[in-house]
Amino acid sequence: MPHDIVRTLKEVFQVTDPTQPLASGDPRYVACADVRGGEDVVDVLFNGVAWQGEGRFSCQLFSGHRGCGKSTELLRLKARLEEAGYAVIYYDAGEDLDLNDVKYSDIILSIARHITGDLAQQGVKLDEKLLAQVEEWFADTLYDKEQWRELQHTLEAEAALGVDTAPQLPLVARLLARVMGQIKSGEQIKHTIRGQIDPQISQLIARANLLLAEARRRLKRPLVIIVDTLEKITLQDIAPGRTNHDAIYIDHGEQLRGLSAHLIYTIPVSMLYSVNAPTLKSIFPDYAVLPMIKSHERDGNLHQPGIARLQEILARRIALEEVFTPDAVEHLCLMCGGHPRDLMTLVRYATRSPQNRWPRPLDIESARQAVGRLITEYSRAIPEEYYPLLAQVHLSKSILNDGIHSKMLYNSMVLEYYNGPPPWQDVHPVILELPKFQGALRKERENRGLATL
Repeated sequence: MPHDIVRTLKEVFQVTDPTQPLASGDPRYVACADVRGGEDVVDVLFNGVAWQGEGRFSCQLFSGHRGCGKSTELLRLKARLEEAGYAVIYYDAGEDLDLNDVKYSDIILSIARHITGDLAQQGVKLDEKLLAQVEEWFADTLYDKEQWRELQHTLEAEAALGVDTAPQLPLVARLLARVMGQIKSGEQIKHTIRGQIDPQISQLIARANLLLAEARRRLKRPLVIIVDTLEKITLQDIAPGRTNHDAIYIDHGEQLRGLSAHLIYTIPVSMLYSVNAPTLKSIFPDYAVLPMIKSHERDGNLHQPGIARLQEILARRIALEEVFTPDAVEHLCLMCGGHPRDLMTLVRYATRSPQNRWPRPLDIESARQAVGRLITEYSRAIPEEYYPLLAQVHLSKSILNDGIHSKMLYNSMVLEYYNGPPPWQDVHPVILELPKFQGALRKERENRGLATL
């Protein structure tokens, strides 16, 4: 997979798109396990699947900050599983779900959609009688007879006219694609569908398992389903001490585990730091976490191997010596806090306002302007009451298992690092620059009897 090293600002902007994961085998990939705690999460997740006994199915959670590189690692895992003889369904849940409003039943419906659709696109033909039975169940559950006749006619007409982008899919797959589209985009119909599906969730799971058993028979190999991007589900408080994330993974964790396939779900890192974390881990004992690249030590000193790895991530894309001065590159790598997505964002910001410094290499002033923009973005997101708590985190390098600290993790105000147990946390470097944080830090140091810096 060839990839050119870029040299112009426009090209730099294009190759640092922070939303695009790297495909397996992409030459831009940089192995960072040694600066993320020494553990390759792909090994952990792969063994969690491969070491299961005959007829047993794994269900693993994969966590980490948004933008830390989970999707890239999952695509590596997909390739490794396929090389080892597994069939894999991998998909981005954001394609199916409104991430601002997700229920557990939406996730199970989306998996059913991908079982029927993705396998058909891969040329795997499931038993037509079974597909017809599953189709009939959905029709009876979601529609009256007249509604179903009209929808069936519409779906068939769309396929015949070429309006349907995948006319080769079985009718039930196209039906489920339509249902998922309604759940994602229609407020009222979303509640109607959930009201019809939720009371019959056990029957939905049973039918999905019939499809999975048929898939294994046709494939003649184990099947792994990887559901990515669920960690981006918007965090909402729904009751004292409970969030919508708890409702999905804890209240209905057993239903998410109930499918007869190897399963991997992504989850927000904040779920591992809450009063409900022990319950979560009792439901999902197998999980892996992708921490930040360690850009600094607990004492605040630079972690040179981590900084070097961040620079290598950029050097695999950009002719750094032609585009940036060395001090500008180091400043961007330090101020991203080891967060790959923020590193890409900072580089993009630096290309937008080079003023008279281009075509000469972008210097430290360009880097500082880019960091200033990210500082401004974080400042707008931090509630006033968070600053004293952030100061405490910075001094202790640890967080409490409560709602506010979970939100700090969820929103990447606090980042997690690992270089041997236990993991430690610190405030994002750009937040350290905020005057309000500096004021809170001075007060906290005084409270602890520490010398002011």
